[in-house]
Amino acid sequence: MCSGRNESIGRVPRYGNASVSAEYSLDGGATTSTALTAGKGTVTLTPSTRGVHVLSVRVKNAAGTWSESTDHTFYVGNLTGSLDTAFIAELAETHFARTLHPADAEYVEPPASEEYPAVDDTPAGYVEELDPEVVETEESALSLPVVELPARADASIVGTGVNGDSQTVLDMPAGSPNPAEMSETGLIVYPNTQTDADTLAIRTSVNSVETFHLLRSPNAPTSYSCKLILKSGQSAIETGDNGVLILDPTGNVTSITAPAALDAKGQSIPVSLKLVEGNVTVALNPGPGQVVSYPVLLDPGYSTVYMTPAEMRYCALNPIDCTWVKSSATTALNQAKAWYPQLTLYQGTGDAFRHCYWNARMEIRLSTTDTYEFATRHESDSSGNDKKMDMFNNAVGRQIGRNNTGLSNATTRVRDACRNAQRRGDLQIMKYGVLYRSNS
Repeated sequence: MCSGRNESIGRVPRYGNASVSAEYSLDGGATTSTALTAGKGTVTLTPSTRGVHVLSVRVKNAAGTWSESTDHTFYVGNLTGSLDTAFIAELAETHFARTLHPADAEYVEPPASEEYPAVDDTPAGYVEELDPEVVETEESALSLPVVELPARADASIVGTGVNGDSQTVLDMPAGSPNPAEMSETGLIVYPNTQTDADTLAIRTSVNSVETFHLLRSPNAPTSYSCKLILKSGQSAIETGDNGVLILDPTGNVTSITAPAALDAKGQSIPVSLKLVEGNVTVALNPGPGQVVSYPVLLDPGYSTVYMTPAEMRYCALNPIDCTWVKSSATTALNQAKAWYPQLTLYQGTGDAFRHCYWNARMEIRLSTTDTYEFATRHESDSSGNDKKMDMFNNAVGRQIGRNNTGLSNATTRVRDACRNAQRRGDLQIMKYGVLYRSNS
């Protein structure tokens, strides 16, 4: 079986139906010419080896002008039955590399004249909720819950809280108990977990993993279920946007993010996620008349974060927003770790950037009131200059978010603006208990 983007070779952007002939080559080999009718043509290719192949095509119009060459990558091999791990990994990387390994947008220096004032955006009549103070140390501030992947496909994903004694357990989809293997690209493969289907995973940080389900053929199951094993005091709620939150009384929150699905031609396939009697069920749900090209990649994710009691109370009332809030917090922390030295992540420049970026990301998607609520409740067990620093940087971030709401690439824009604000000294850091500008 051949899997790939099976497109007519005349459909090369530029000339469309005006194309009269085409030249093509396979894997950089000899060039072959073929005539086109109404801009379309069909050729039959039979690669001699299994694996990735590249078809290069260019077309010519009636005036004799050639288009630029376009490459079409496809895969040759049997997609059904029991396959080896290396083949599965290569198949997944061929079709879905950008989804499996998304690249960060490069940093773009904002205009030097751009300013980032802290604006008082406290909602009218707002009454702050306070929790018993927790003395924060560098160790506690940088501690994260841990999400662990199992060694076998018939075991569980386990999220352990920062205190080490609270756990959230989610069984992997029922299937064969095959052990996981790591590919050269860092892709964790649980091969042949169901008929013509495999489970994949990538660790994105210590407290989050991305799991994927590779459906290789129409024979693969279009839905799967994971058993959620709740501990004493835990509760699970649907967020209303294809997500589930598991709330723990110790303050740890696990989110199962809304899944997405892509097929071999890059089209999005609708997916549903439901919580029914302790089972999280994900199902492929193509639209009316939608034709699915296999293989298909399903992409739910799992992460665990810590919240203050005040945060958790608001999260339970706003589960849809809470999912974005917590994923944004994880994104901001990971970006701070990538850009700033470890020693600055507590009361330093990395900490200042993280709070700014977190709030800016929230602001471009949530209302100012909800963003303010989540950010301020996060400080409900804090006090003194440590709290003042965080609240100040939160406010700058929300203003940056408002300035970029509705713009293209808004999350990248606010990321770069927060970095610039830190470099300009528009954020605050703390040294020996005293607040300073962030470029000090």
